[in-house]
Amino acid sequence: SPEAEQEAILYELLLKSGFELTTAIEQLSIEGKKVYSIADGELLICLEKQLTQEVIKAIAAHKPTRVICLDAGFQDNDQLKTNAVQLMKSKGVVNFRTV
Repeated sequence: SPEAEQEAILYELLLKSGFELTTAIEQLSIEGKKVYSIADGELLICLEKQLTQEVIKAIAAHKPTRVICLDAGFQDNDQLKTNAVQLMKSKGVVNFRTV
């Protein structure tokens, strides 16, 4: 199921980011998209397949230290991706990456 698939990716990213599997994970709804908040919002992970400027803005507004999004979420829209990178930087996100 897509749910199980998302969860598998989520836990893999958690470990790769240096978090324990026991780390508190909160599920947020940001602009109608599912976003996982790790360790009280230090890291936000969005595994949605359709990202928009609004979603990116709303995620950045939470001022996390790190953000991970699915590369597929940008649907080959380089402009959106470039904007996302700049937006994250302007909000003080230290590390923004796509997987």
